[in-house]
Amino acid sequence: MQRILSKRVLRDIRENLLRYLALFFLVALVMYMVVAIVGAAETIMQGTKESGRVHHREDGQFGVFVPLTEKETAQITEKGVTLQRDFSLDFHLGQSTFRVYQARESVDLFVPAEGEEIPAQGEILLEQHYAEKHELQLGDIFIVGGKEFTVTGIGSTPDYDAAFEKTSDTTVDSNLFGFGFVTAEDYEALKAGGQNFRTEDYTYTYLLNDTMTDQELKELLQSFELDRSKVTDTYFLEMLADAEETKNDIQDGIQELLDGVDELVDGVDELADHNTELTDAADELFDAMLEQVNDSLKDAGVEVTLTSGNYEQQLNAMIANPHAYTASLRQNLQDAKKSLEDLQEFRDGVKSYTDGVNAASAGGGALVGGMSQITENSAALNQGADAIFNAILGMVNEQLQAELEPYAAYGISFPGLTAGGYGEQLDQLATVFTQMGASQAAGQLSAVKSQLDTVAQFRDGVKAYTAGVGEAAGGSQKLFQGLSVLYTASEPLVDGTDAVVDALMDMVEAQLEESDIQVELTADNYKEELDRLMAEGSSVDARLRDSLKDAKDTLADLEDFRGGIIDYTDAVDEIADGSRELRDGVQELQDEANDMIDEYFTFDIDNLTQFLVAGDNPRIDAASGDVIINKYAGMVSGIILMVMFTYVISVFVVHNIEKESSVIGALYALGVTRGQLLFHYLLNPMMISFLGGAVGCVLGFSKYGTGWQMQDSIVYFSLPPMEIVTPAYLLVYSLVMPPVTAALVNCLVISKKLKRTALSLLRNEQTAGRAGKIQDVNLGNMKFLHRFQVRQLLREMRSAVAVVIGMFICLLVLLISADCYVLCKNFGDACLDETTYAYMYTYKYPTEDVPEDGTPAYVESLKKEAYGYNLDVTVLGIDKDNPYFPVETSNKKNEIVISSAAAQKFGVKVGDKLVLSDEVNERDYAFTVKDIVHFASGVYVFLDRDAMQELFDQEDDYYNVVFADHALDIDNGRLYSTVSRENVEESSQIFTDMMGPMVSMLAAISALIFMIVMYLMMKVMIDRSAFSISLMKVFGYRKGEIRRLYLDGNFYIIMLGALLGVPLAKWSMDLIFPYFISNVAIGMDLQFPPQLYGMIYGGILICYLVINFLLVGRLNKLVPAEVLKNRE
Repeated sequence: MQRILSKRVLRDIRENLLRYLALFFLVALVMYMVVAIVGAAETIMQGTKESGRVHHREDGQFGVFVPLTEKETAQITEKGVTLQRDFSLDFHLGQSTFRVYQARESVDLFVPAEGEEIPAQGEILLEQHYAEKHELQLGDIFIVGGKEFTVTGIGSTPDYDAAFEKTSDTTVDSNLFGFGFVTAEDYEALKAGGQNFRTEDYTYTYLLNDTMTDQELKELLQSFELDRSKVTDTYFLEMLADAEETKNDIQDGIQELLDGVDELVDGVDELADHNTELTDAADELFDAMLEQVNDSLKDAGVEVTLTSGNYEQQLNAMIANPHAYTASLRQNLQDAKKSLEDLQEFRDGVKSYTDGVNAASAGGGALVGGMSQITENSAALNQGADAIFNAILGMVNEQLQAELEPYAAYGISFPGLTAGGYGEQLDQLATVFTQMGASQAAGQLSAVKSQLDTVAQFRDGVKAYTAGVGEAAGGSQKLFQGLSVLYTASEPLVDGTDAVVDALMDMVEAQLEESDIQVELTADNYKEELDRLMAEGSSVDARLRDSLKDAKDTLADLEDFRGGIIDYTDAVDEIADGSRELRDGVQELQDEANDMIDEYFTFDIDNLTQFLVAGDNPRIDAASGDVIINKYAGMVSGIILMVMFTYVISVFVVHNIEKESSVIGALYALGVTRGQLLFHYLLNPMMISFLGGAVGCVLGFSKYGTGWQMQDSIVYFSLPPMEIVTPAYLLVYSLVMPPVTAALVNCLVISKKLKRTALSLLRNEQTAGRAGKIQDVNLGNMKFLHRFQVRQLLREMRSAVAVVIGMFICLLVLLISADCYVLCKNFGDACLDETTYAYMYTYKYPTEDVPEDGTPAYVESLKKEAYGYNLDVTVLGIDKDNPYFPVETSNKKNEIVISSAAAQKFGVKVGDKLVLSDEVNERDYAFTVKDIVHFASGVYVFLDRDAMQELFDQEDDYYNVVFADHALDIDNGRLYSTVSRENVEESSQIFTDMMGPMVSMLAAISALIFMIVMYLMMKVMIDRSAFSISLMKVFGYRKGEIRRLYLDGNFYIIMLGALLGVPLAKWSMDLIFPYFISNVAIGMDLQFPPQLYGMIYGGILICYLVINFLLVGRLNKLVPAEVLKNRE
């Protein structure tokens, strides 16, 4: 019996050839599309990964200001790290930049597409796209740096998937940039030639070999000291000098001040050393005057002894007694009193003066001690500044409050960190999280503690610094007060000295008058006059000459003393003036030190210019990152189409069973078993499904499938030669899934059908039953044509539903391609519309003044996780009047305005908290979203520039990016990158070009699949109605009338189904699409223009009309004789 059934297999295929061919093409198209799209993505992803493994793709790279020493290199390699010097020179070749490397030996090896792997002397290996654009081939002569090379190899390297000149570039243009490799000798010759327009770039690449982490390597590199004398980057040295200027000014100023104070104190100490002599001399002078007055009074017959304590009282009493003394004597007493009073004032002035000197000396000593303390604490302050990063306890509290809020449900409260107890509090929280198994959170808390310890170190250093300044200010105040006393005492000291001299000369004149010698002595003539009187032969007796001689000597000594006092006090005047300036300077220093606490910048001076791990390098694995969206889109399309295929098969099988119901009943009656019938009806669908899957698989993995899909990536990215890979899951999907799906569906449907009795199958009773139910449906007063069309649709509901479901599934696939196209187009339009500047200059070393006609801004790059990917977020600090970004920012540093792209990407709205991460400094920033502005071309966060400078602890007016409406004259050595509006336009177009093949394939195949499904299902409808159509022909209905009765009703199904299906498919795909582009930091503007909806709807109706036209031929083939075939 099985032999008999097997004869029906080929006969069934011949009789339903078009149906089976349609099913075959349906399966083949689905498999071809999925395999081609996903296979191309897998080939690129696996091919670049395998090539990277074979050719030792780097784990990362770092740049330095000066090459590492042998000792430093040994420190790295001894830890098991493979380190390679990857130095390069840049040359101008026409309009292009050409970069020359020394041939690599251990990391990022050259992969030849043709030619050699390693150059010999006088040979060069070229990057393949640069060679293609410049029409260079093997054997050609290539001139660079004034030296001729023979091209012996053309290919690629693992670290230049995307051949960007700078890692900050956005587009690849091989017309303008390329690179090549020469021998070490040729490289040195090119360097010696000096024609490179940039200084040599010192970059090292490394392989970790699982011996340490990237962070550990970075910390090791940062521990290496920088020898500034070997730095050749003039802009870096200039930046370093500017950055250190404030600190150096303070240190130099303090040192100069300390030196001046040392000199001042030495001078004051020298003055103090003579204080005893000065006061002793004043006392002796006063005592001598008292003795002379006592002798004069004794000669006059007055018995009295005057002392320093009673002279004023005794003389006042003698002067007040007019009867006891002559008028001349009383006058002499008054003059003596006046002289003694002047001398007393002189002595007191000298004592006050010397006391002031002592105070000045003590104050100077205190000032020196304070200044020494400042100098010592400056080193502590600088050491703390080298290690500190910009954080304060309040910000940490705010961030931890936001991060720990979700843990409140677990009983973890956060009262806030205190300055004195933050370490203990963080240790306790870390212990709690460790016990909960949240080791990552515990690690973050430990990092926060370490950061706050650094802040505490800075705080303590500043406290010590300001304490020293305070002590210095106090010492200077003491010095100023002491010198003020000196200054105040100077005038009476000088006046007293003059008075003593005058008094002594008056006394000499009085003595001479008693001897009838008239003479007038002055400070200018006393020497000459006294010498004349003491000369031999003068009228002065011997005793008087001796007195005059003593008076002369006394006056001479006193004159010398007076001159010394004048010089002494003049010097003190200058010291007093200097002390005022010193006090003002120290006070200003104290103010500056206090300001430094609030505004302090830090910078680490190490040898690193950059540290870039492979995962963050835009040149590496760029092609893989680009095609990942294709893989996701292809896999989703495959799942969707497999669902449709399953349903189509089920309808197909049900129709086949119903059509052959009487045959199956007859076979049952003849003794054929259910298993034999099941195998018989499974054979053809399984065989057709397998063949369709096999053909689709072969075509998908061919150059017409995977090869075509890879073409745009191969043209744009610099990829190594790679063989098409055949992932196991794609083989299973294309070869196993179709027949298995057909078998499962047939088993379920056929098993259910074969449970009926042979008589029931012979009579096809189910059809009659269903017809009766449909006949009972009340359609009201509807016209006959419409009533018939409705009942026909109800009878063929399963097929009609299959058409609608097939249309919806095809729409999902179509809208994947449409969303891709619209996304790329809207993104490109947004880039052009929102890029209102002509040039954007990103600085490596900003100048102090903003270039003329430039608009400054401050940019930082932070990270934010979304859909499992860590995406870059551009934080842009702008001024209120920025003409290129008309955004109203907040003055608060914790409030931000975000772009619509960022809001969409991260799912935030106004008032929400947005936490961004600085992975370099291991810090999180929590912001409140103040507003959302329409900006679809990038994930941007906007802040006020002043607030951002404060947040990131930069100096006032700091900027690192400049926008302009025309090209500015800026030295290229100061810049990281220059982006023009033309660059933006080119990069925006690249997305559309790269996605073009996939968009075209999805759109074309979805339309073909829809037409096949619609053809199959509508043909099933006609075949099921073959008896009725034949009967209608017997009754005399014409072809047009039969078409309206049996085909035109489907138009309303398609029209209404498309009307509902298009927006539903659009809504569904918009929900899924963010996951397709989850690795790209752009917005997702998927808004369709109205005309695109019209095109899709019109295309569906056109497809229906084409299929309707084809099926009219099927109606013509049905003859009235069909009525006689279906009789009991």
